[in-house]
Amino acid sequence: MNIFQQIVLYVYSFLLAVIPTSKYVEGVVGQPQSFLPTQAQNEIEKSVSNLIFRGLFKYDIYGATVPDLADTWTVSEDGLTYTIKLKDNQYWTNGKKIIANDLIYTSYKSVDLSGVATDKIDDLTVRYTLPNKYAPFLSLLTVDVLPEGAEEKMNHLIPVSSADFRVARVEKKGAFINGVVLVTTKNDYAIKKIVFKFYPNENELETAAKLGEIEGFMSDSNCCSNLENFTDYKFPIQGIYYSLYFNLRNEKFKDVEFRKKLEAVLPITDIILDRGIAVQGPISRSVFTDRALQFDKYDKTVSGSIADTVVEIKVPNDKSHVRFVEQIKDIWEDKLGIKVIVVKESAEDFVNKVIIPRDFEILFYGQEVGRDPDRYVLWHSVQSNAPGLNLSGFSHMRSDRALEEGRNELDNETRAVHYNEFQRVINEQVPVIFLYHPIEHYYVSKRISGVGQKYTFTYWDRFLDFANWKRINTN
Repeated sequence: MNIFQQIVLYVYSFLLAVIPTSKYVEGVVGQPQSFLPTQAQNEIEKSVSNLIFRGLFKYDIYGATVPDLADTWTVSEDGLTYTIKLKDNQYWTNGKKIIANDLIYTSYKSVDLSGVATDKIDDLTVRYTLPNKYAPFLSLLTVDVLPEGAEEKMNHLIPVSSADFRVARVEKKGAFINGVVLVTTKNDYAIKKIVFKFYPNENELETAAKLGEIEGFMSDSNCCSNLENFTDYKFPIQGIYYSLYFNLRNEKFKDVEFRKKLEAVLPITDIILDRGIAVQGPISRSVFTDRALQFDKYDKTVSGSIADTVVEIKVPNDKSHVRFVEQIKDIWEDKLGIKVIVVKESAEDFVNKVIIPRDFEILFYGQEVGRDPDRYVLWHSVQSNAPGLNLSGFSHMRSDRALEEGRNELDNETRAVHYNEFQRVINEQVPVIFLYHPIEHYYVSKRISGVGQKYTFTYWDRFLDFANWKRINTN
């Protein structure tokens, strides 16, 4: 890209940011600190980062991994070396070409790629060498690529970027960021500008919607179904599942038959109706999900008193979560005659006080999972103590072996065999009662068309089909 093209692109982007053009305005709560992918923490930071940066690979509308910046790639026979060649003539918004140095810098800055040796072969080719075979490695390369020196030299809110959209302007009132304007020069989009407006709390966000200041916003409840000019696009966040984890370190829960009874009396499909969609085991709603397993184990014939049994459920002190756990308490007490104590812990301290020390009998909690079926850090026995995430302390030889073989096997059909075995063990042993993937309510103005169904794994997947969105002319 020559200097003249750079100037033209910059001027065009600036004009798009300030002149009237087709735009979509979304309201969000909070304040952004950085849109760099290695620093983005909250939902809005990650949403913007995903819109303005590209990775070597990406997930398509169906959740499959497809190349983005990558042109070709090879894997060594031992599965330890990945050689990736970049597409030529890919540019940053400052006109510089995206090259191998940027990949090496990104690898150095990315937590997911720590421990991976990254070597430059030529200006467009990088070799990644793994310490151990790791089948999901390509999924790690969906991490967005940074320009070399981004964290040290660039404005973290208006960074040099690489995707179809770029941050053109940040609007401030004192120290408070009022808005962020993203623009695109691509002809693929009918809507050329996305404006994020920031509000201090949910009430002001909802008021802004009623006043017509914004055309879209997200909520984890159906708070605003009375907004006549908005459509509620409900979509599940399939990268999170809420479950009840039994602490198997506790003698109370050593008996698998007891755990099975606690699961069998819960009509999960009914009680999660307004909260989400049912979880289909530890590898839920994936091409690797073992469809032969029974996920809905509700049995209305199961009942009977389990004398002198007291169990305690710890839950983050959120009204919605507590209300849901109280439902479970009522069912267990009614159907099984046990006494259930619900203990509410501060959401802010929950990780330090409950998760890390494993201080619970039964835990209601939402865990994040990756798109790849690898569940080693969540369920292998060596991950039972923090910082491992095997919260139940589950240990089973068949399960451990399946998890080990699954992450070492490159062939997907063979991986599926191992992961089916893992899923069967979890299904049989019931160290956890899987509940739901939460539903997010995405309220979008009826003036915007083209918002379609898609595989939504994260909050920012709401923009996967943004190229199809159009503004309806009401004149």
